[in-house]
Amino acid sequence: MDIQLLVTGMVVGFLVAAPVGPVAVLCIQRTLLDGRLTGYATGLGATLADALFGALAVLSVGAVDAFLTENRMVIQGLGGVILVVLGSHAVWKSKTLSRTTVSREHATGRETLVRAFATALAVTLFNPVTFIAFISLFAAIHVLEAIDGFVDSWVVISGILAGAAAWWFTLATISAWMRSSFTGKGLAWLNAGSGLVVLAFGIYALGALLS
Repeated sequence: MDIQLLVTGMVVGFLVAAPVGPVAVLCIQRTLLDGRLTGYATGLGATLADALFGALAVLSVGAVDAFLTENRMVIQGLGGVILVVLGSHAVWKSKTLSRTTVSREHATGRETLVRAFATALAVTLFNPVTFIAFISLFAAIHVLEAIDGFVDSWVVISGILAGAAAWWFTLATISAWMRSSFTGKGLAWLNAGSGLVVLAFGIYALGALLS
């Protein structure tokens, strides 16, 4: 195994995952609201999508780029609708939050974890910017030129998976540490605010289709 390629993949995966976007907002919001496991499930969904985009960028740049270009409006539109729904739901849910503190972990149902994973996966997959970010970073640090064969390709992809996972694990863990600082009222305000941010991302994505 080429350790340098693995580390390069980890750096690329971390850098692509790290910028603040709608999934980061969702990860923080869900961790504070429903606990550490829900935050990790959200991060896992985003990690899988990041790794998939990274694999597509490594294995079939031209074909994927052409597909995204031809279907950009549909993909962006679906992503925008998902964000609008998630943001609106968060704002609505903030009205029902109790006034009790949320400093301790509580049991999280399987349905909540699956929903957190699936929505994060969908939001990330319907964001072509992620693929573009991989292509840009690969070009900037000449990753594709260093890959020689099938094994090297999967070493880089494994690194991307590990790097993205490291970012989402860190974000969810830090958010979990912050839970004790929030009362029910404070959490309601944060939930509403994060919902508005996600809603704004969705409206922006849909509005960009008209420009």
